[in-house]
Amino acid sequence: MPVTLPEEDVLRERAAAVPLIGQLAGLAGWAGSEGRDLTKTCRLRLADARDLVRVLDTGDPVEQVRTSAELPRVNLLFAWAKQARLIRVAKGRVCAVAKARPLLADPLALWERAFEAFFELRGPLLGGPDGYDATSMLFDVYQDVLPDILNTLYSLPYPMPWPRLRDSVHLAYRMSFTLGGAPEREQRAWLLDADHDLRHVLDLLERLGAITREQGMADPVFLDTAFDEPPAGPQLPTGMPAELAQLLGSLPAVPDPSAAARAKELRAELASGPVELIRLTDLGTRAVRRRLIAQGRSAPLVGELTHTPAAGLLGVLAQEYDPEHAEAELAAWTAAHDSPGHARRLLLEAVRTTPFRTRAAALLDTLATVLPDGRELLRSLRGDADLAPTALTVLTQRGALDHEDLTDTEAALMVAESLLQLLDLGGEQALLEALLVQSRAEAETAIGAALASGHPDRAGLEALRDLADGPLHAKAAQLVRQNATGTRARRSTTKKRKHRR
Repeated sequence: MPVTLPEEDVLRERAAAVPLIGQLAGLAGWAGSEGRDLTKTCRLRLADARDLVRVLDTGDPVEQVRTSAELPRVNLLFAWAKQARLIRVAKGRVCAVAKARPLLADPLALWERAFEAFFELRGPLLGGPDGYDATSMLFDVYQDVLPDILNTLYSLPYPMPWPRLRDSVHLAYRMSFTLGGAPEREQRAWLLDADHDLRHVLDLLERLGAITREQGMADPVFLDTAFDEPPAGPQLPTGMPAELAQLLGSLPAVPDPSAAARAKELRAELASGPVELIRLTDLGTRAVRRRLIAQGRSAPLVGELTHTPAAGLLGVLAQEYDPEHAEAELAAWTAAHDSPGHARRLLLEAVRTTPFRTRAAALLDTLATVLPDGRELLRSLRGDADLAPTALTVLTQRGALDHEDLTDTEAALMVAESLLQLLDLGGEQALLEALLVQSRAEAETAIGAALASGHPDRAGLEALRDLADGPLHAKAAQLVRQNATGTRARRSTTKKRKHRR
């Protein structure tokens, strides 16, 4: 889905306003080029950690704290800054990374670095005090689920309701872990633990300024969506009792019979009242888009086609844009040219010179959809020597014209256009088969009308003429011989039956 984004200066101001970005920069500044001593286990010293609580305003309670490990927010920032390569640990000291100085001076670049580092924070986020003990199923699938969540938010035109997101992630757990054979009570406990961890991840994304959350009614599109759950997978949740793991591991993968019931519960939950709605911010949208592009995936941005040739513009709008974003993209493209009139002439010329009839119709249909006066434009082209057949086709497909509304000349043009489009789509064989569904005389009449229509595609008409003189004649003769042979065979069979009687 195409997206719209503010200018970079606006995004840079928004990144600078994110408190967490200031905390990361402040931590790097606190470490400094000279560095600070760490404990023997490479943790912050308690006095330094307490100082950071004050300097960075993390809100960690410091009363009765005996080690820095008991200050989770400071420790998360410390791990985050390391992962983002803002600080480094060496020889028992932590110091700022010299190469990160330009980054610290650019809030947007720093925000993007922090966002990318977030994907590698599974241990500090979900691994308990030592970073390794999994607290829920999310720990094992974090690096798969997090990109999927963000990509889903990016692709949706509506904010994602929390119940729908939650149950979608539950589906990921059911694909990765064998849950179906466990008692319902234990399954619910595992899922609740994972939900708690997912909430923690969303909290951090919100603090980073990548998502927003608010209360509201879910869009009706989510009420119509049910889950098609796959069979249970072969893996087992971390921390499952050994006896239960052994039992479940021996069970074959079978479809989950409760999937329909869960889908029904989800729809009821979404329809019952306001729910939490989650969407990407502009910062989050920009960052996810950059990741998609790096993966070689299409991620169109409104305004990026400003200098694209007219044919390329219409092609992208037809294939990838919804009407709303296509209108905005076309407006930006038009503004970049000399005048609206000049821009329209370029667009029509692109349709006029498109060699494939079906593509020309698709491009003209897209242009007529996006322009406010699109239908009037199509009607005005009925008298255009080159574009009349395409305009008539689009008008007819839209139901704006009936065959009774066509003049004899227009009707002949429509016959020619239909034959040429079929030749475009399926080639000579498909056209022959379509023509010979009717009688040979009707096929020859259709081609004759097309050849006499004055259709502007001269090369296409020549192809129809060659088809009529060669393959159509031969194919029709072959069918006549086959029919004659079949008739003789049926007569012979009838005579034999009468003779036996």
